[in-house]
Amino acid sequence: MATPFTSDEIDAIRATTPGCTDRLIHLNHAGSSLPDQRVLDVQIGHLRREATIGGYEAAAEVAGDDAAVYDSIATLIGSRRHEIARMEHATAAWNAAFWAIPKRAGQRIITHDHDYGANWIAFLRAVEVHGVTIDRIPSDAHGQIDLERLATALEHPDDVALVSLAWIPTSGGLVNPAAAVGALTRAAGVPFLLDACQAVGHLDIDVEAIGCDALSATGRKFLRGPRGSGFLFVRGDAVDHFVPAQPDHHGADWTAMDRYVLAPGAQRYEYWEYSHASWLGLGAAIDVAASLGVDRIQATVAQRATQLRDRLAGASMNVHDEGIAKCGIVTTTHPRLTAAAVVSELRANGVNASATFEGSARADMEARDLPSMVRLSVHCTTTTDEVERVAAILAGL
Repeated sequence: MATPFTSDEIDAIRATTPGCTDRLIHLNHAGSSLPDQRVLDVQIGHLRREATIGGYEAAAEVAGDDAAVYDSIATLIGSRRHEIARMEHATAAWNAAFWAIPKRAGQRIITHDHDYGANWIAFLRAVEVHGVTIDRIPSDAHGQIDLERLATALEHPDDVALVSLAWIPTSGGLVNPAAAVGALTRAAGVPFLLDACQAVGHLDIDVEAIGCDALSATGRKFLRGPRGSGFLFVRGDAVDHFVPAQPDHHGADWTAMDRYVLAPGAQRYEYWEYSHASWLGLGAAIDVAASLGVDRIQATVAQRATQLRDRLAGASMNVHDEGIAKCGIVTTTHPRLTAAAVVSELRANGVNASATFEGSARADMEARDLPSMVRLSVHCTTTTDEVERVAAILAGL
């Protein structure tokens, strides 16, 4: 296990992060994190260049930098560059993979109660479009996906279209055992779609060790990158088995009036038009994370989240996080006040937080009979003093 950053190292990281000030405690990294100055410089610099010489011309100037972002992502997650597709956000990435995976009437989509609300909407739409069914795997005693039940559900793999898993769900501190799920799906020969929206930049990732066929990610959360940026990983041996639902003339070559040929690799999932500034900013954010060491980021986030959970319990708040392994997302409720009221009070005291509502995690929240919860999410920029200050505010409500 890597060692967490020291106080001096955290101060140095905060010094290059404009949003880190004494006036603001940002505990909404699971929503949208605070970028490093280097990310801002790259993104704003390119926007200025577009305004000065034109968008096409500015893009031509940085073609090499643009291509290098694929290499940075591949290094970050242990993949190859041709397995990476540029996306505008995690939902676009997840949907691109989900709707490309073949499905036929009567097959099952296997998922866990912690899967995200947007993904559930797609499941329900696939029921309407393809005649599939949804197979919900319950949680085990620790709150993570029940691996024994999953193994049983995979005993007839021809009946399964795919397995979908939220690695880190939106509704609690759980880290699902993604690699164990990958081992089961690979053995069964069933596609495995991993929602890593909250995991990339948060956990040290190796897609080969996980065994997923596709992984979706965003830039705005724990990567500390721009909003409107993300990527999709599709394993090389899975690319030709999946068919993009809506390719354009960048994702495919129009070879004759009545024919087209899909682009090689994951490019087939991309569209020609995108924000070059956001993509370059994402690359800068990944390079910053790599320079810090994602393993040390993970260790620091875990340490700070444990401190926050302990202090919340001491402040008479209810903590609802599950899992053997826990992450930097902490969900809590006040004994009397609603989540919305607590978030409002925190913001009035200079603390950014968010709330998790049923529409984002209905299957999990109904199963656990949970109300809307306050979501506090830490990062490697979060200090022990900030944790103490937030706990004191909550204790005084």
